Parts: sequence; C-alpha cells; structure tokens
Amino acid sequence: MARKSVLGSVLRLCLLGLVALLLTAGWLTGCQSRQSAPFHAESTVVPFSVKPFSAYQTAVNEWLLAHRHPVKFDLATEAAFNTPFECGQGNPRGILLVHGLGDSPYFFRDISAPLCERGFWVRTILLPGHGSQPGDMLNARYDLWQQTVDFQVEAFAPNVETLFLGGFSTGANLVTVTASSRQDISGLILFSPAFLPNFFVTRLAPWVTDVWPWPNVEPEDNPARYNSIAMQGFAAYQGSVEAVQHVIEQTQHTLPHFAVLAEGDSVVDVQAVASQLNTQLYHSDNVLLWMGSAETAPEGSRVQPFPVSRERALAASHMSVLFSEHNSLYGTNGSVRICDNGQPADIEAQCPSTSTNTLWYGPWGQEGEGKVVARLTFNPYFDEMIAQLLMFLENASQAKRPD
Repeated sequence: MARKSVLGSVLRLCLLGLVALLLTAGWLTGCQSRQSAPFHAESTVVPFSVKPFSAYQTAVNEWLLAHRHPVKFDLATEAAFNTPFECGQGNPRGILLVHGLGDSPYFFRDISAPLCERGFWVRTILLPGHGSQPGDMLNARYDLWQQTVDFQVEAFAPNVETLFLGGFSTGANLVTVTASSRQDISGLILFSPAFLPNFFVTRLAPWVTDVWPWPNVEPEDNPARYNSIAMQGFAAYQGSVEAVQHVIEQTQHTLPHFAVLAEGDSVVDVQAVASQLNTQLYHSDNVLLWMGSAETAPEGSRVQPFPVSRERALAASHMSVLFSEHNSLYGTNGSVRICDNGQPADIEAQCPSTSTNTLWYGPWGQEGEGKVVARLTFNPYFDEMIAQLLMFLENASQAKRPD
C-alpha cells in the first residue's frame, strides 16, 4: 500500500512538472507569436464544400487572395501555389491527392504531371487551416479535414470509371479512413503515411492546446507550407491517427496500396507503419517502396538504396519523396532551402551561403561529420519512384473494381 502511495505521489509530481513546463513554454511561445504576425485565426475557414471543381478552385483562390500573407513572392503567385488544381480532365481514371499537416496542393505538382500524361485525371484539395497564415491552424479540426476529403471524393467519383485516393503524411491517414467507408475505391497511394508518429507531443496535443498554443514558432519564408505549426494542428493530426488506427484494427477488407517510406523519416515511426502495411493492410498487389538501406528494410518491401553519389543526399527525408530535383522551390537549385535541420548552430549558420555544389542534404537531425547539411527536399530517385507507381496503377486499374 505504501509503495502505491509513493508511486502515486511521484506520478502527481511528474504531471505537475509537465504542466509547469507546458505553461512556461506556452507563455514564452505566446510572447514570440504576438511579436511575429500573422499568428491569429481568421473568422472564416477556406471553402471546401463547393462543386463543381472549377467553382471550388475559384472560391478557394478568392479566399486566399483575401486572407493569405505572402512570405516570399507576390500574393497572386503564393495564392496560386496553395490553390487546388487538376490536370488530365476527362480521363476515365481519377486520382484525388490530399496534402499533409502544414502543407498545400503544391506538394503534388511534380507527382501529378507524369500521372496525367499517362491518362489519369488528377485533383488536389486544400484542407481548412492551410494555405493562408499559420494562425488559421488554430481553426483546424480533424473532423473538418475528414469532411473535406469525403465531400471532394463524393463529388469526383461520378466523373470517373476508376478512382484512386492518395495522400502525403496526414493526408494519407485521411484518404485511408475515407476509403474504408466506400466501395468504389480501386487503390491507395500513400507517401510517408503518418499512421503512427515518431514523437510523443501529438498524444498530448488535444489536452494542451490552450496552455501551449504554439510549440513551434519560426520565421515564415516558405510559400507552399508553414514553418510554424499551432498545437491545434497537432491535435487535429492526432485525431487522424486515432481514426486511421481504428480503421486498421477494424477493417474487414483491404485495398491494394502503393506506399513510400523513408528510412530517415523523423516524423513517422516507419518501422511500425511498415509492419501495419505489410500485415494488417495486406494485399497481394501491394507495393512498399523503402527509401533507404537494405539492412533496415522491412520484410516484403522493395528497396530503393540511397547512396550519397546522387546529389549528395545522405538519407531520404519525410517530405523529399514528393519532389523532383528540378522543382523550382525544393529542387537542387530551388528558391527554398531549409537550413533549420537540427544540426549544430555553427554548421547551420553556414548553410544559407553554402554553394549548391558543396551542400549536403538529409532528414531532420542528419549530421555529416563537418559537412553542411540542409533538409533534403527533393527525391534523387524521383523518376524511378514514378515508374513503379505507374506500374502499380496500371495493374490496379485492370483489376476487378471493388463490389
């Protein structure tokens, strides 16, 4: 009995310490956020329940022109980056793509082009809280994100004979949940699926949004994603984790999926996610592409090694899988370089001025024994990945459509 009492006291002290830490962090980041506009929420959210798609695009673009705060280019250019787009209109095979936490439709610019060239009709969407200013993430809710995906899938489905759903990170969670409740989805495309996070803070997020609203406040200089994420955004993401885990545990049937995981992903517990993909979501036509070494590759995956001979990439990162090295923002000569990468301060200080011919790249926390390392924001094996994705889609398109 005495032992239980001592353990209870220790637990209470730990919880009190955690609350005190969160309150202190919340006060400090709150001060910082008040000094660094724009970190307030608009009174409205970006339109999402609009159809046809052309009207949806117009409504979103007009809302962004009225609410976005440009960070690098002019307002019209940045609004266009964040506005949903489509290509391959009229093709009988459709793909709806959903971005991740803090990101935008721009994340699918490179992926969509070869898909549309091969006869697919690709659409992207913008989740509420995104595309405008970090403060709008204070309005983020998991149920609103899921509602957005469900609405756009329902609107797209009657226009195509075969429909695939794809997502990056949080977007992969959302499309997996949507697909579980429909009978007209032919397969899933999952880039860095964030079924299980690699950090503990998201589990606390729903409980600490008021005392620690801004766990990460950074200067905003990225026109297609936020550098700062409100705790409410992490809370909404945690909602998607719980929803997709429920689907995985309760699923009665599975769809073929094409999934890409990066060994060095600091965001996702890639080994645990790979296990779920290979066992609980098993399908004979599944493809799991592992961007990393053969020694760490999960059973059943196709390994895409990452030798440093290509563009000085030390390891693949969470976001790198989506972009070509030729991307104007995130490619080798792109205008956005992410130097805040968890490396020592003296090395990070050298990053902005380091030549692209000598800069190295990797995931968050990657160090290179004296090398200057920026975030890897492009995929040196992009063309190889696209070739495997197209092969998967062709095979899945020819399979019998789900009843």
